[in-house]
Amino acid sequence: MTNSKEGTPSRYDQLADAIIEGDYVAIPDGVEIRPDYAVGRPPRGQGKGDSRPLAVRLTDADRKQLADYAAHTGQPMSAVIRAAIKEFLARHPAA
Repeated sequence: MTNSKEGTPSRYDQLADAIIEGDYVAIPDGVEIRPDYAVGRPPRGQGKGDSRPLAVRLTDADRKQLADYAAHTGQPMSAVIRAAIKEFLARHPAA
């Protein structure tokens, strides 16, 4: 869903005025976006594999530790959790 203010000529005028007034700093040459960057979720069936959501309860301390690790490594928290589960199950196979 898009914001109705976003992308309208009047919104561009407001942003231009704000830049002129010094509310924002314009960066020459803009921002470089990674070539593999994609906005939003991939369409159904075009993801990197089958996955289903799973709700997990964490203590505040565990969640903070997970978030800190994910930020430090540049990974989403879900990717860290999937890797941890794979590693754990490889070390502790079911009978």
